[in-house]
Amino acid sequence: MLDDDTFHRLGHAERPSMQIDPLDDHLTIEPTSDEHETRGGLIIPSSAEVPVRSGVVLAVGDDVQGVAPGDKVLFPRAAGLEVRLGGEPVLIVRRGDLVARYVD
Repeated sequence: MLDDDTFHRLGHAERPSMQIDPLDDHLTIEPTSDEHETRGGLIIPSSAEVPVRSGVVLAVGDDVQGVAPGDKVLFPRAAGLEVRLGGEPVLIVRRGDLVARYVD
């Protein structure tokens, strides 16, 4: 789970009262909604025609390795299950569905 400093640094005013703790090899991701360019120049498109999405890892299950809360990741558009947490979309994704981690 993200600590409060990281949560606020990512642009969130307050933490939702409900929490999702992923199990086993699952993780929760806050998907990015708009096309954006990272500081390093990687362009992440928002078009549904592009098969990749990006997001920020919020929490990881006990069996997840190589990814930590706060990491920015890429994953297939069709991956995961979308739920709402505090009115905001959150994805529950298997670790094996992640294709890359990036730093901007």
